Amino acid sequence: MREGGPDEVVERYGMPPLGASPVGAPAGRWEVSGQTLEYDPVTRPDVLGPGTGWEHVFAVMRALAQRFGPEGVRLVVWFD
Repeated sequence: MREGGPDEVVERYGMPPLGASPVGAPAGRWEVSGQTLEYDPVTRPDVLGPGTGWEHVFAVMRALAQRFGPEGVRLVVWFD
């Protein structure tokens, strides 16, 4: 993924007008080639909140921390 959006979107429509980086960019809507594109920042609750499946991971981590102490629990993930 390029800074500014997924490769296929950037390839088809060009770089979105988000500035140098989407980090901190305001929500917005723009027209390109007759298409309306929209950007909404993603928040932590959007990705990790209730209903995402991650609540189960955090529940297991809480249980392990209660059993072994918070210093003995780590979550290591790999996204490919």
